[in-house]
Amino acid sequence: MFFAAIIFGGCSSTEKDEKKQVSSKEKVEEVENVEKTIEAAQPVEEYTSKEVQYFEIKDPGRELTDLEKELLRHPGIYSGDQYDETKVNEALDQLPDNLTPEQYLEELKYLFTEDYHEELETLLHFDSNVEVDIERPDESVSTPTLKKAHFAILIDASGSMKAMSGKKTRMEAAKEAVLEFAEQIPEEATISMRVYGHKGSGSDADKKLSCSSTENFYHGTFDKNNFQNALQKVQPAGWTPIGLVLEKVKEDIPKDANDVVVYVVSDGIETCGGDPVKAAKDLASDDIETVVNIIGFDVDNEGQKLLKEVASAGKGEFTYVSSERDLKEYMKAQYEEIKLEWIKWKNEGMVETVKVKNEKVMLAIQTKQNMEQKAIREKQRMEKAQNYLKKRFNEYGHPISEVYSLISEYCSPKFKYAGEIGSRAYKESVESGSKQFKEYDEEGSKKIKEMDEKKKE
Repeated sequence: MFFAAIIFGGCSSTEKDEKKQVSSKEKVEEVENVEKTIEAAQPVEEYTSKEVQYFEIKDPGRELTDLEKELLRHPGIYSGDQYDETKVNEALDQLPDNLTPEQYLEELKYLFTEDYHEELETLLHFDSNVEVDIERPDESVSTPTLKKAHFAILIDASGSMKAMSGKKTRMEAAKEAVLEFAEQIPEEATISMRVYGHKGSGSDADKKLSCSSTENFYHGTFDKNNFQNALQKVQPAGWTPIGLVLEKVKEDIPKDANDVVVYVVSDGIETCGGDPVKAAKDLASDDIETVVNIIGFDVDNEGQKLLKEVASAGKGEFTYVSSERDLKEYMKAQYEEIKLEWIKWKNEGMVETVKVKNEKVMLAIQTKQNMEQKAIREKQRMEKAQNYLKKRFNEYGHPISEVYSLISEYCSPKFKYAGEIGSRAYKESVESGSKQFKEYDEEGSKKIKEMDEKKKE
């Protein structure tokens, strides 16, 4: 019994010691668990996003969309030509491993966002309207060479214009040719008709009266009925004061005229003692660009010589005609020049239209391509950085895996925007240019055809 008591007592003591040891171990584990719980409860250092700045566009014309506002974001530090893969990787290595997908995207924006603000400003202010303003040789606008032009027709009403030339008198033939010419003058040009030697008679008694007679029968833009009525009043009567009429014609020239063409229709020489050569020279030397053309009708050799001198002094030309046909041919040659002005207007308009259209089209294409290339480059660099971080963190379900779709959502709309807006600018420029080209072609061709028909008549 004694030995049994000793053995039993020893077992009890050992059991108590083991229980004490277990109890102590549990307490240690419990303390460790509490410490872990406390440690887990400590707040993770908060993420601080980068400060973002944006460009401003003056007078965009409307409220910008969210996408357009984002396109004004300042470029990333490794955007465009600043890209350096070594430095990029060093920057990526500094990123923590516990960011959200959205926070990782913000970091990639800070590194790689491209600079779109110049292209965006170009597209927002893009004017696709192709408008070319070449001055017309008609009623619409002043012409390049006949701008504020004035045509002064001086008609010899001396008695010798009663003489026959073929089946008509010289005066009848002259009137027809003058009317035909006047009809071809650009509608915004002004025209005047002045007669000389129309009073009195060819007698010596009436010489003073006739030699002092010159009168303006018509002035203003061309109106066929009024012009014809004025022509009907011209009747051959007296002497030939060419020098006087060249002096008086200055009164008919508008002050704002830039170009003046004076046509003198005569069948003879100065018979009133005037100095038509000096008068023509004075007229041509005035500030206004003036040309004096002489049309001699059935003029003898002496008359031809004098009229040539007058034309030369007036910086013009002398044309001798011996019949109604010759006079009309001369007049046709004159309005053929006006027709050439229409041809010139048409060609210049079409060429300038193509030039302006091409400039706008190229600007639209270049801007569109620049934005698309930047959007592609931005997306590729972000995706490459995302793959680099995936390898670095290499954990299943890590937030970096979700960034790929966010990159696409951020970059793809930029590419699409560039394509849509740039293509629209291109299309509108082409349409506007084609419309303007057609207008010059059609209007010019119409005017040229009208003049050809007049000549045939």
